[in-house]
Parts: sequence; structure tokens; C-alpha cells
Amino acid sequence: MAGHLRRAQPGSLPVHRVCGRCPDEPRLEPGAGRAQGRQAQAQVSESGEPAEPALSRRDATAILLLAAGSAWGAGNIAPIVPDLASAFDLSLASVGLISGTLFFIGTIAGEAGGPKLAERIRVIRSLRLSAVLVGAGCLVLAAAPGFWALASGRVLAGLGLGVIAAVGPVFARTVGGIKGVGLFGGAFQGGIALGLGAGSVLADAGIDWRVGFLVSAAAGLSALTVLPADRRIELELTGGGFLAAAVRSAAVWRLALLFVAMFAAPLTIGAWLVHFLSVQGGMQLAVAGLLGFLLFAASGLFRFGGARLNDAGIPDAVLAGVMPLLASAGIVAIAFDQSLAVALPAVILIAAGFALPYAVMILAAQRLWPREPTEPVALMSLVGSAIPIAVIPVFGAALSDGNGDAAFVAMAIFIALAGFANVRLPRKPIPAAPGSGRLGQGPAATVGLDNAT
Repeated sequence: MAGHLRRAQPGSLPVHRVCGRCPDEPRLEPGAGRAQGRQAQAQVSESGEPAEPALSRRDATAILLLAAGSAWGAGNIAPIVPDLASAFDLSLASVGLISGTLFFIGTIAGEAGGPKLAERIRVIRSLRLSAVLVGAGCLVLAAAPGFWALASGRVLAGLGLGVIAAVGPVFARTVGGIKGVGLFGGAFQGGIALGLGAGSVLADAGIDWRVGFLVSAAAGLSALTVLPADRRIELELTGGGFLAAAVRSAAVWRLALLFVAMFAAPLTIGAWLVHFLSVQGGMQLAVAGLLGFLLFAASGLFRFGGARLNDAGIPDAVLAGVMPLLASAGIVAIAFDQSLAVALPAVILIAAGFALPYAVMILAAQRLWPREPTEPVALMSLVGSAIPIAVIPVFGAALSDGNGDAAFVAMAIFIALAGFANVRLPRKPIPAAPGSGRLGQGPAATVGLDNAT
């Protein structure tokens, strides 16, 4: 069997496109023989529809460490803000610039450049390089003598995270189907929660803040131990074209609303939830912090759960169109009652509403442009990551003016509308822009497994 997936020939297995429920060529581990090849081909059903790729233990571990290790750095600064401000004589605004703005700038750059990087040096190499960037950024932070070193380390870590956020879901889909995508999304949210939790434990124990960045570096580099360097996943990209087609497509705009609701809204809520509960609601800071941790930890579990539910037959319309209402309900509840009895179940509802649609919306994005499935994922993720740069300060201003309840309610309404707009997720590729000479649904192979030994 040819290692790399090429254009389908008559009588051959269908081309793998990583576009939702598209056919998948059975995957062989490096060194697999003919007997294993026949066994893999037997996975194709009698109806001719190949089965979902089987998620191996090694691939699952690689997805888990890649997503959680890179996202760990997104939550590692919040617990040590006072320490950084004191150690470098920085204002809280300067620490916010390092922890938020510069990190998001790096993330956006990584998401924008991730597809082309994967095309140029292949998927696995781009992911390994990104893991190195995350680890290196955290090491720079651990050794930083001043502001500019802190800033550089934060941008490096954000850059690696951005590439992984764009390319990682395609890798996960290729090796594990929708379960792989769900595992990636769940591990990503879990990594943020672990970064917050580990940082808080170290800070409470009085351990030097630099140790926390060393732990983050180890987490970021951990995926290198299991990412299969002896097997290649290649993108055969065709020079772009998605953006020009996307601006003309109502399906893209509808799906973008859902990405903003599921990506930007959680980041905004996460940035101000602890403050809102403790300052406006009078909740103890430690308890409010625990609820903030729970928000991301539960989101990680629900992202994987959403993939499992879809795999078990729960339709996309329920996961993408109805489940966001859970988040809206939780946000409205917290807006009007910040007591622990209300906030605890509300946080669970918010986590479920933000996370359950993740896997199906990622697959819907990949279906939009099967020639280059990383492009729609990268663009949608980029929009979702960029909007909080502007929204988080505006949301904070509303809290300062005593309008926190109105801000929360407005966000809840937007999330509900985004879900209703995506009761029917895109199922087909969008047409290419006029005059581009490309067909979005063309038969060219996009992602393949090269079973090189």
C-alpha cells in the first residue's frame, strides 16, 4: 500500500480529506506488513463506507500531551501576577500586557502561519517545532531578567500554541476521527485548568515563581516523547484561496458566529469570572478561584464528551444548535445571583454549553475547504482568539461601571443566537471565489499518512 494518500484511482480506496464524515483510508503503523494491510482494508464496511480511524493509544497520548502541554502556558501567569509585578517593579497593566495582549498576538500569528508551516515542513514536524517553541518560551520566562525577556518568552509560547491550535485538530482528525478531535479539544481546556491549578498550588506553597515556568516548559515539551517522528502526515496544499471564498459564503459567516461564541466568550468569561464573583458577589477569593478552575477543567471533559455523544448518534443540530443554550442559562444565572449555591451549577452549565459543540464545529470547519482543512480551522480559531483582545477590556469597563449583570446578559443572548444560527452546520465545501481557478470541493488529496519506517 502506498504510504502517502494520493488522488484516488479507479478501484482504489477513496481519498482521505479530513472533512467530517469523509472517507478515510485505513492507517498502518510504521513497518506494517501485507497481513495488517488486509486487516485494515477489512475495516471498510460492506456498504463501501470506511470506518472512522481507530485512535491508537500512542496517538491518543500524543494528542493529549500536545494539546494540554501547549495550553498549560495559557493559565500559568494568572496565579503569579503579584509576584511578577513585585519582582520586576511592574504595574498590573504591564503584567496584563505580557500575560494577555502579547500572548494573544503570538497566538494569532501562529494560527495565521500554521497551515503554511504544515505545508512546508509537514504536519508532524510543524507540531514538534511548535512544542519546542512553547517549551523555549517558558524557559525564557523562567530565566527572564527583565520586562523584554518576559515579553519575548510570552510571544514565543503564544506562537507555538497558535500553530498547535490550527494544525492540531487536523492531526487529531486524521489519526483518530471525531474522538481524536474531541480529545484534542478536551485536553486543550484541561491544560489551561492545570496551568491555573499548578500555578496556584506553587504560589500558595511559597515556591519561587520561576519554578512554575520550568514546570510549564516540561509540559510544553512533553509531546516530543510520543509524537510519531517515524511517520509523516503531509498536507498537499494548493496555494490558499479559502479567505477569498469565505467572505462570499453565508455558511462561513454563520459558523464564524459559533466559533466566536465558543472561543471568545469563554476567554472573556474566564478573565472576569473570579473578579465578578468575589467583588460584586462577595464570594471568598479562594472559592471564586476554584470555580474559575472548574470552568476550564469541566470544559475539557465536556469537549471530549461532545465528540463521544456525536459518535454515539447525537445529531449536530443538538450539539451545535441547542447545547449553547446551557451556557446562556448559566451566564444569566450568575448575572443575577453570585451565591455559591447558584454559581456552582451555573459554571457547570457554562462549561457544558461552551464545550459540547467543539468537535462538530471543528469538523464542520474542515468540511468547508477539504483541499486545505487547516485554513478554515486556522481562520475561525484566529477570529475567536483575536476578539477577546478588544472585548475583555470593554467587559472590564462594564464591570467597573456597575453594569456587570447587563454585560453578562448581553453575552448570553449572543451565545444563544450563535447556536440558533448553526442548527444546521455546513455539510458541503464552499465554492471557490470567481476567477480563482480552484474548486473548493475538488478531488485533490489534502492530508495523508506516510507510513515510512
